[in-house]
Amino acid sequence: MSEEFEEVEVYGFKRNIHSVKNYSLFETKSNISYKIIGTFEDGKYFNRFWNYLKLIVLLYSKHGLRKKHLYVVGIDLRMISFFILNSKIDYVISDIVWLYFKGIKKKIFKPIDLFLARTSNKVIFTSLGFYEAYYKNDVPKEKVVLNENLLATYGKVHPLENLRSDGIHIAYIGAFRYGEIIDNLLNAVKKNKQLNLNFYGDGESEIVHTMKEYAEEYDRITYNGAFKNPDDLQAIYEQNNINFVVYDNRLLNERVAMPNKFYESGFFNMPILCATNTYVGQRAVEQGMGWTCDIYEESISEFFDSITISELIDCHNRIKTLDKSQFNY
Repeated sequence: MSEEFEEVEVYGFKRNIHSVKNYSLFETKSNISYKIIGTFEDGKYFNRFWNYLKLIVLLYSKHGLRKKHLYVVGIDLRMISFFILNSKIDYVISDIVWLYFKGIKKKIFKPIDLFLARTSNKVIFTSLGFYEAYYKNDVPKEKVVLNENLLATYGKVHPLENLRSDGIHIAYIGAFRYGEIIDNLLNAVKKNKQLNLNFYGDGESEIVHTMKEYAEEYDRITYNGAFKNPDDLQAIYEQNNINFVVYDNRLLNERVAMPNKFYESGFFNMPILCATNTYVGQRAVEQGMGWTCDIYEESISEFFDSITISELIDCHNRIKTLDKSQFNY
């Protein structure tokens, strides 16, 4: 976007977790300015409403009714942008929020989202699975842009030429959301003394507490806390030899999403394990990047009890032959 427009203004919000200040990267572009409007606190929706109101006031006070080209991420900001007059709006869909809703709430938000997508200038999907499963009957192809979550390296990290081979070292990287699956993984690792498990990231306090308890009890399990992307990624992947990306395949959004761990695995030549019945799992298997298993402890244990170092190295070598342009820019 910074190449397309002479001047770009970025307005965003911080969260009360994952505070690694990646927005400082905007400072490297002379034609980009940014402003942090406020901080979102989990579960405090009045706080979010107040921050959105501040954003609307700021946009009108600075730009009035002049023509504007807005690039908005997520349904909440797309709804807010509906009230910004004289705007051409590009709508980024990186998750389909209403797939998490049930009953009347889902019946309300689904048509709203489809209407907002139809009336946008462009709709940018981070996964082709989103479009094909839920939007292809409402959004014409000429409006669709596929913009996958490719890894932005900024020249700070490089692919791994060799894979760690002194045992099975499992990496769980990112936001910790799926407590049941994490419990199943922890139990599988606890039972198999040949396995090592390393957590990197942050998430729900209850999940983090469980991780820390296991890390204190088992020297084969570590909790390493939040990290900076992409700066810390190479060191993280060097310490491991398989990326655990088994997300909850009972959730409709997760079935069609393309998490950024797929692209990180492709760039770093890291074998990946995904959940069965997911689009990312299908892509990983088709490209020879890894395997799938179900989300339950029995399936996770069965996979890790049978996988060998030689299979991981073979997979690593296959990934090395893939075109890296599909994973990073």
